Amino acid sequence: MSQYADVLAAQKALEESFMKKMSELEGQIQCAGPAKSNTVAKIADEFRAFRELIFSMLGLLRSQINECAKQIDTMEMRHRRKALVFQGLAEKENEDCTALVLETLNTKLALKNLQVSSIKTCHRLGAPSNEHHRPILVRFTSVDIKAMVWKAKTGLKGSKVSIKEFLTRPRQFVFGKAREHFGMRACWTQDGVICIKAPDGVRHKITSTEELKPLISKYPKTAAPTPAGSGRSMDAAGNLKAKSK
Repeated sequence: MSQYADVLAAQKALEESFMKKMSELEGQIQCAGPAKSNTVAKIADEFRAFRELIFSMLGLLRSQINECAKQIDTMEMRHRRKALVFQGLAEKENEDCTALVLETLNTKLALKNLQVSSIKTCHRLGAPSNEHHRPILVRFTSVDIKAMVWKAKTGLKGSKVSIKEFLTRPRQFVFGKAREHFGMRACWTQDGVICIKAPDGVRHKITSTEELKPLISKYPKTAAPTPAGSGRSMDAAGNLKAKSK
């Protein structure tokens, strides 16, 4: 998706350059002397028509880029449909990630029938760090096995270990923004699709920023209410402010 970002940036730069040049040219036309007013008026009309044509073409190009990005994202997500990410598993030197994951699946999720042959690839993500344990990416040999593990993940409730879907970067961004706006309990993923339970109870399924924006507009984020009877306001972190003396 980095190539898409580069193309989008180049297209945006092209639009900005074009608009700047058009503004300069329009200013020159408006500053033309009154002696040739008829000619200037005709040129101004032709210029406006040309500008609208270019704007339409740029808009079409932007739409095509976005549509291509959606198709690429869909294909990438399809490629990840057998994968899950395990977080919270302690990292050790010279560890066997496959054995570590299988132990979690067999014991904590009671999936005794899963074996080494159930996992295609298994490895840590990112560079080693002394500050945290890196997540483990697991690609299972079939969608059915992945679905079985995903369904059983509730067995990890209350532990430090969690499982999430291996979302593409654009979908992970949308998922983060949705949780930030609607709350963590109101947002989850299923087969790469972001599910949102709106304040009115209606459930929505989205995959892109373009689909999230209307929901954010329709359901504005409300501030957390101040505890009744306290007579005190909250700071940005959600803590009660001290009473003024």
